Amino acid sequence: MIVKDSLPQPTSDRFQRAGDEAERQMAHYLKRAFGENQSVHVFNNLRLEHDGEVAQIDHLIFHRAGFVIVESKSVTSSVRINERDEWARQWNGRWSGMPSPVLQARRQGDLLRALLQAHKAELRNKILFGLKQGEFKLFIIDAVVAISDSGVVQASGKLSDVKKADQIPDRIKELIAEHGRAASLLSTETRADDMGFNLSPEEFTRVSAFLQAKHKEREQFPAERRDVASPPPAPSLNVPTGPSQASGPAAQTFTCNKCRSADLEIKFGHNYYFKCRSCGGSTPIKLTCPTCSAQARTRKSGASFYRECATCATSAEYFTNPGPRPTN
Repeated sequence: MIVKDSLPQPTSDRFQRAGDEAERQMAHYLKRAFGENQSVHVFNNLRLEHDGEVAQIDHLIFHRAGFVIVESKSVTSSVRINERDEWARQWNGRWSGMPSPVLQARRQGDLLRALLQAHKAELRNKILFGLKQGEFKLFIIDAVVAISDSGVVQASGKLSDVKKADQIPDRIKELIAEHGRAASLLSTETRADDMGFNLSPEEFTRVSAFLQAKHKEREQFPAERRDVASPPPAPSLNVPTGPSQASGPAAQTFTCNKCRSADLEIKFGHNYYFKCRSCGGSTPIKLTCPTCSAQARTRKSGASFYRECATCATSAEYFTNPGPRPTN
């Protein structure tokens, strides 16, 4: 049963369009496999927020005994996975390392579990004769990676959870069966010793409705609004080669759209943005990878912020939040 369709937003970025097409292809296969199955709920393009972190889940398959996260990867050439589960992709005839989509999907699963655990009292029934609150710590969450049908996977050894997109539905059915066996009191599944249980039908319905309600679309920042009479110059937010606050001629200076002050700090709302400490104005952060020109994302580590490009697997610090202002 498809409970959330994939609705990609229009974009002029060719890499984003390729990613959207890979997700559309995978959503089509999932609809054919589970569209009429009332006991399996499929969420496409589900965006969840929890504790200041965001999980953009391409596809989430939910049934009473577990979740399966599907991370779609647009690959038009080849990806290579070695015996240490390190990934590389071919780009313009050259090989370069890339972040592991498997680990990415597992991190999304961690956020999903934390979000559900934070709302366990409203989602789970009491167990053990009403003496203990039900939780999600032992609920199974698996992750698989879907490679575009046109891509080629070169792997060292067997990869049960990295498949071509058209093979993913069969793998999901295998995992659903494994989850069901692990949830059985008489299970012989290896991980049944420490994980696995069935939600009640009422809990299943509550969790599905909860996830639908918690989805948050990526906000289109209204920073493109300009004073028509005298438009100020748009700030250049291309990523510098080093930390943005560093000294020297190569350092990039970010300025407020409203008052042009450089006294900024990065805040998080629905997305990361610059907050002006002089006038309080907000300026969106638009990052472009200098290597492949794809749209990049922000990763936070302490007070430092990094530009992350999944396409060519680059990471560079571009801004460090200033400390608090001294008080008189």
